[in-house]
Amino acid sequence: MYGLRCQKTAKPVPLKEIDVHVDIIGYVSNVTSSLEYHNEEDNPIEAVFVFPLDESSAVYKFEALIEGRRIIGKVKEKQKAREEYDDAIASGEGAFLFEEDDRAGDVFKCSVGNLPPKTSATIQLSYVAELPVEADSSLKFVLPGVLNPRYSSDTGAAAYDDTYIVPGDVMTSGAPYKLKLKVNVSSPNSIDKIDSPKASVDVAYGGTSAQVTLKDDHKFDSDVELYVHYKDKHKPFAVTELGQGTDGFMADHTVMLTFVPDLSREDLVTNCGEFIFILDRSGSMSGNKIKNARETLLLFLKSLPIGCYFNIVGFGSSHQSLFKGSQQYDNKSLKTACKALGKMEADLGGTEILQPLQYVYKQPPIAGHPRQLFLLTDGEVWDTQACVSEVAKHADSARCFSVGIGEGASTALVKGVARAGRGKAEFVSGTDRLQAKVMRLLSCALQPTVTGVSLTWQLPDGVTAMPIPSTPPPIFSGDRFIMYAQLQGQLPVDVTEASVTLSGQVLTEEIKHTLDLTLKTQDQEMPSADDGPEPQQLHRLAAKTLVKELEVNLEKDSDNSETVSDSAKKQIIDLSVAANVVSKFTSFIGVDSEREEPIQGAMMRRNVRPPMMLACMGAPVMLRCAAAPMALSYDECDSPAYGSCLDEVYDDCDMALYSADHEEVMSLETEEKKEGMASRIVGGVMGLFPGPKTKKKARAMPRKMAMAARPMGGGFGAGVAAAMDDDDEEGEDSTPPSTVIPLQMAEGSWELDDDLAAVLGVKLDRLTKECPVQKKAVWATVLALVWLHTKMADKKVEWQMLARKATTWLKAHQEGWSADDVVGKACTVLGAKVDPSAVLG
Repeated sequence: MYGLRCQKTAKPVPLKEIDVHVDIIGYVSNVTSSLEYHNEEDNPIEAVFVFPLDESSAVYKFEALIEGRRIIGKVKEKQKAREEYDDAIASGEGAFLFEEDDRAGDVFKCSVGNLPPKTSATIQLSYVAELPVEADSSLKFVLPGVLNPRYSSDTGAAAYDDTYIVPGDVMTSGAPYKLKLKVNVSSPNSIDKIDSPKASVDVAYGGTSAQVTLKDDHKFDSDVELYVHYKDKHKPFAVTELGQGTDGFMADHTVMLTFVPDLSREDLVTNCGEFIFILDRSGSMSGNKIKNARETLLLFLKSLPIGCYFNIVGFGSSHQSLFKGSQQYDNKSLKTACKALGKMEADLGGTEILQPLQYVYKQPPIAGHPRQLFLLTDGEVWDTQACVSEVAKHADSARCFSVGIGEGASTALVKGVARAGRGKAEFVSGTDRLQAKVMRLLSCALQPTVTGVSLTWQLPDGVTAMPIPSTPPPIFSGDRFIMYAQLQGQLPVDVTEASVTLSGQVLTEEIKHTLDLTLKTQDQEMPSADDGPEPQQLHRLAAKTLVKELEVNLEKDSDNSETVSDSAKKQIIDLSVAANVVSKFTSFIGVDSEREEPIQGAMMRRNVRPPMMLACMGAPVMLRCAAAPMALSYDECDSPAYGSCLDEVYDDCDMALYSADHEEVMSLETEEKKEGMASRIVGGVMGLFPGPKTKKKARAMPRKMAMAARPMGGGFGAGVAAAMDDDDEEGEDSTPPSTVIPLQMAEGSWELDDDLAAVLGVKLDRLTKECPVQKKAVWATVLALVWLHTKMADKKVEWQMLARKATTWLKAHQEGWSADDVVGKACTVLGAKVDPSAVLG
């Protein structure tokens, strides 16, 4: 099977099986992965396996079992761990190293060094993580299976580090090793259901527990996703976990607090703000990604409150702004944006996120309109830390919300910028709808900021609480709010009742939520490690949360994101070592020092690949220049048309499409073939090439490829000039809308015209004749709302905000007519059945 190859001999990598055991208890998952390696060669080898994990996961155990010996990894400072690993290899000892990538906190590297010939070794890795809550209140568990190539500004292309990936290899969707997965779910509340939209699973229910197993025919060609639905899902709760030992972080008791505040009132929705949508338009966003982004932006624009300010910034290798500065939201600016939206494509080359962020933050603020950023990207970049640092530096003046699109989107980037910008992050993959996720974020952004957030504790004398993180995360209505705390001091012997109150202020209203705590002392029975998941899971999560906060503060306080304060770095290292949780400055290291004899022979390196990389057209392909068919990157091509796929001299170089086994599929020698294939391959080409070895400025997509991928014309730069002229209708999309959404006006109403009649499926003459009110816009708006409630009821979460704006407009114009009469008339005309209260509240 293609994709698992030795760098020199092309022999298969010796990863045989991955066995994953998951315990989901409430809102927390504890995952143990066992990776079995077998060296079938005659020499010792080093196996290197790179894989993704959610950046908030707390990896707390790393062990190896070899020839009956168990080697337990310990967390040490990263450089010391690497030196210990190298020394062990040099002295003939087996060694095991597990570390977080220096550039991104969601990519990890596992190295198995000096694995003896004809010998097996099993690596066991354990981590704990919070489960995110979806829009339908289900909990989402993801076992990542995709690590996409990430764009590097140093190379101007999508690439992995060359220590991880053999140059020239392109992955298939299969993997040469087996995956076993077993999930145990338990909760104080009953379980409604567990489903998986893509994976083949068996589920056995038992009231408050369930077991999930992966079927044998499952192919690990994408993330494994499970959605857990609990009953009584919005109930707040607190969990106390006992400390162990005599002193230090792990000795103090840890409390996990979960609140779900309800602030869903119309008078608590703000109508002011500056909303800036920062959209990824790089090549990797082509196809359905950019199509969904256009649809989402339309909903976003239609849902904005009248009188606010907005702008759209698209980015790739360069960035383009819809307006020179944010414009006030009205019918004229809305029309301009919608016209430009129809011409928007993924045609801006690479993925440079830092520059558009810097551009936005340099724009002067608008008095009375707090700035809200929405970053929408597939997150395939390496300069994560610089982006997070930039957002953190401006967190006091702008909130940042983010959406990760597709499997393999960097959780380090998407979650990192949202955490630094005190916003919220969402991810879209599989059957998820981007529209619903973005509208959920807009709903959060329209909520006024909850200020003065604090926790007030009622604890026994002599006991204090240290909150983690030290600054409470932002509060959004209906969204889960989680904090941790360490209880320091001596607790009484008996069971002690305590409480904690979350308080804050929204505009002029004070909010308060109180939770009761049950505290247990060390004398009471504790769970055994043999009885279930590892103990002190909450301690690990609290430690990881604190580490992330310290890292953000380092980036925020540093003029150069690569310059780290020694004292702050030491604080992170000490916490990481105490909690045995790996961080960006620490690694797990284990040495097989009990082997009686040193391992003999020259060690060979074997790269174990992630099960899937970015490919296009549903199959692994490579583009190679016909003038240099063995070239692995553009700058290895000796053709006069250097870098032909990324250059304006595309016509001068014949291209060929190759499959993974290097057999030519099609020669792109004619203009017809070039342009026909360009639109199909343009999204994948940036991800398939490792990029130049030397630093070069990223170049724009080839003209003909861009034209083939953009049948409607240019992006913002080409479309805005024409769009600014209201009388210039040339070049507008003549395709009639399929829903009423594109026809809504900025203030929330609809006009009674031919376009609306076409969507409703009723002739305009009849609609005009049946109009029961004097103001035709009122009639048109009621008709549009009835149509939405009838035809798009299953997507209400996507249009409910623009419908709310329409309802507000109707109430402001409710003179001489009743909701029952007008809505009833609309239902008769459209053959629908909608309750008037659903339309006018």
